[in-house]
Amino acid sequence: MSVAELKKTVESLSADERLFLAAYLKHLSRVDDPSYQSDLTRLNAEIDSGKKLTLPQVVRMHEALKAEGL
Repeated sequence: MSVAELKKTVESLSADERLFLAAYLKHLSRVDDPSYQSDLTRLNAEIDSGKKLTLPQVVRMHEALKAEGL
């Protein structure tokens, strides 16, 4: 698929689909970065040790991100 075809396809996506695509492309751009892998490993260890967020915390974070347009 050419870049022109990709652009045309992306332009036809909904805002939610473009947001997902942007997050996916960001993930792909750093998936092989050792620093990123280290951060993911550390965060997983924190979760495994019991450091988790409550639903109200997640809702507040989500609302703050929406307010910022993210």
